[in-house]
Amino acid sequence: MAVDSIPVFLDQLQALPTDLEALDLLIVSMGGDPTVAWRIVSLIRERVERFSVLIPQAAFSAATLIALGADEIVMHPNGNLGPVDPQINVPRAKGDQQRSLSFGSEDLMAFLQFVRDSVGLSDQRELANVFGRVCDAVGPVPIGVAARGSQLSLAMGEKLLRMHMKDDQAQKAPIIAEELNKNFFHHGYPVSRSEAIEIGLKVAERNPDLETLLWRTWKSVEDELELRKGFNPLERLKMSEDCGALFGPVPHVEIPANAPQDLRIQAFQRVIAGSVVHSVPPVNYQTVHAIIESPRMFNHFVTEGMVFGVRNADLQIMYNNVVIRSGWATVSMSTDEGGE
Repeated sequence: MAVDSIPVFLDQLQALPTDLEALDLLIVSMGGDPTVAWRIVSLIRERVERFSVLIPQAAFSAATLIALGADEIVMHPNGNLGPVDPQINVPRAKGDQQRSLSFGSEDLMAFLQFVRDSVGLSDQRELANVFGRVCDAVGPVPIGVAARGSQLSLAMGEKLLRMHMKDDQAQKAPIIAEELNKNFFHHGYPVSRSEAIEIGLKVAERNPDLETLLWRTWKSVEDELELRKGFNPLERLKMSEDCGALFGPVPHVEIPANAPQDLRIQAFQRVIAGSVVHSVPPVNYQTVHAIIESPRMFNHFVTEGMVFGVRNADLQIMYNNVVIRSGWATVSMSTDEGGE
């Protein structure tokens, strides 16, 4: 979830009936910008009195923050929430094979705890030296950013929970926020439905009919986006009838065993020349990366581009993927798609 989705979300909110009192948000996301999650919940709260999230599958990180701001969480047994400890990416030097380093403040705290409790370093000068080496490896500014991110996550989680937790329940808000921020030890840990209930989240009771409908809806989205099928430029070329020459048979020439050397060389050169394929048109493609949909409006994040392909003399097929456009677009709705 990134900030570029906010204008699209605003369009969806503007299309809601003015007298709407309750809203259900089905969300599947690996996360993103936590401030986007905060804004989404705040915008919804300005429009409706009751807000529920439906989670058929994964709703991690920033998506979990959205769930914290809901009056009710409807989780399919296949659904998962996740920890909300923020992660930052630090670019590495050009000579470093690792392009970026991803970590959170909890990783730093765990390392310092390890060298103190497990390794047995107790001298303050030794601990200061270890911390200095960490600063040298990561950078003091990124460490500060990670620390502030952790504080932001704790504060935001508590504020989101207090939007609907009243009176005595509100006392649980900081405990739940800290649990999701510190106590799962891995940013990708899948918090199950049972665990979500155990830590005090408002997870709705199971409803088999609703679960069936929820999973069927998610499968429809998954199939539409072809989420189990990765984008392969070479496959796009092979699927095009106009690019068949790239995958066609290699020309060959039969040469008698007693043929002169110059004849052999000429035949070999003809085979090489015939193996090279340049004259195939590019293949257009479109990939949908994300959707924000309702019965009133379809918005897709789409990448459009072209794949160019050639076959070299060594029979390797080389391709170049050129992106022409990438961004959110409103998709037209047919009459049968627009029903409730």
